[in-house]
Amino acid sequence: MTAILGALPLGTTNVAVINTTLKETIQSALKIVYPAAIAEVILVLIALYANATLLAFIDHNIWVQYSIVVILLVLGAYLFFKKNKEMPHTKRKLKISKPLLGFILGMVNPAVLMYWLVAITFLNKKIMHLDLSINDTLLLLFLIGVFFGKVVTLYGFGKFSHQLSLKTHHISTKVNQIIGVLLAIVSIVQFIKIVYV
Repeated sequence: MTAILGALPLGTTNVAVINTTLKETIQSALKIVYPAAIAEVILVLIALYANATLLAFIDHNIWVQYSIVVILLVLGAYLFFKKNKEMPHTKRKLKISKPLLGFILGMVNPAVLMYWLVAITFLNKKIMHLDLSINDTLLLLFLIGVFFGKVVTLYGFGKFSHQLSLKTHHISTKVNQIIGVLLAIVSIVQFIKIVYV
């Protein structure tokens, strides 16, 4: 359950899965999903290992929190105002494999790391003690749950965007605008939390 909640907020991996599904197929998007889930498991291990240290660093360095706000706001504005134009493919883009893209997007994701730091802190205080010293079987089950929670959630994003694309024309522009608004909202909420909490 914790893994599914962690994968629900729209992040770069979710956007990549949605865009790949819209432009290609759900099968192509799955090439992103599995490596992203592996990356999430690695982030959870990092969060388990360095939970207290990382939380203290972020709490004592307000610039990290403001940087996240600014990045989310700029990205949200860019996606909202971006115009999708059909352009001839005259420039050659750097080609990156979908599995590598999924892994990179999954690993370079400070919001997911923050989520797991907070989630593990909550689990430690309210439900059970969770760190690398727990029983190996319990740790393995937790990590398997994280993996499958991420896979199921990203697959759901892909299926939803596929169904939406069948019903709507010019879906890319609408999806970008929705994502832009959501990122801006997340940025504003994060700013309010920094200033007033």
